[in-house]
Amino acid sequence: MVSTSNERFGGPAVFVIVGLLCLSITPGVVGAQEQLTGGSVVIGPEETHKGDLEATAGDVRIEGTVDGDLTATGGTVTITGDVTGDVTATAGSVIIEGTVAGDLTATGGDVRVRESAAVDGMVRTTGGAVTVDGTVEDDTRLDGDTVRVGPTAAIGGDLTYSADEATISGDAEITGTVTETDRDELGMGPFSGASLPDVPDAVVTPLFGLYLFCANFALGAVLLVAAPRFSARVSEQGTDRPLLSGGVGLLTLLAMPFALGALFLSIIGIPLAFFATYGFVFVLWIGLVYGAFALGTWGLSAFDRGHRWSGLALGLAIVSLANALPYVGFLLVLITLFGLGAFGRALYDWRLDRGDDDAQRPPPYPALEAADE
Repeated sequence: MVSTSNERFGGPAVFVIVGLLCLSITPGVVGAQEQLTGGSVVIGPEETHKGDLEATAGDVRIEGTVDGDLTATGGTVTITGDVTGDVTATAGSVIIEGTVAGDLTATGGDVRVRESAAVDGMVRTTGGAVTVDGTVEDDTRLDGDTVRVGPTAAIGGDLTYSADEATISGDAEITGTVTETDRDELGMGPFSGASLPDVPDAVVTPLFGLYLFCANFALGAVLLVAAPRFSARVSEQGTDRPLLSGGVGLLTLLAMPFALGALFLSIIGIPLAFFATYGFVFVLWIGLVYGAFALGTWGLSAFDRGHRWSGLALGLAIVSLANALPYVGFLLVLITLFGLGAFGRALYDWRLDRGDDDAQRPPPYPALEAADE
């Protein structure tokens, strides 16, 4: 049985955790805006991302404009739009078809600078197969198992390359000198002599799902350890009346933009609005984790199991699976709304109950507690 001291600590602990982590992600508002993750990250054709962008996903596509530097990691990275700064891309396949105003550094199993591409700075690539058919205004350094510079390529500086098999078209426009060298001499780092495998999306997606599972489980572990009784209360609120919890979560999600907009209307409220915006993003993450926790414990209850850690693991496994599978991403939204509503209802109940005498308060959720003993 959990002691009453833990019970008193449970509710406030959630507020403390939320507050500390919100502060940790808001030392600079720009920093929070730069990071995008998911099964896929897409900047649409009519979209402009202001500032530097860090994207980590199974599929990263830049079809619009990134007004700043781009750092992209994924199964595939494709740039058909414009990047006004430098590009650093690491992926199984890196394809450049748009415009890069700065330098391009690309590492991948297959790296292609296609005919429509224009890079105003230097190009530096390391990969299994490297192809350049576009325009590069500065020096170009290519390292790969195979290197090909096509007839439509235009290089405004020197070309330095290293490959087991290289094809440099005589029709390519190369202003500077052309030098073939060993890979170690290109200064690509201690692992430059080893070619990178062509990593298929089928491998990258499960790895990214594992990363999401570990990140979500870490947050869930903090919540369950710091506030065990409150977390159990969230689970019971979700499983007891799931439709009500989902409705509360939806209303909260719909009401938040109006509340933030009201803060932005006043000078004093603008700083608070920024903190509230990123705080709410973190609360949505908590909602996803708590929703998975409630879903997992409900699933185990069908087999007369009530272990909270097993419930958390099962729920987050479902979340990772939904993220990896096509056409079922809406399940993540439903789980988040479900968890957000249960979280809000548990906070409301805790606020009503916190003034009650501990002796009159029955121990909540004995099934979970008994299973953990």
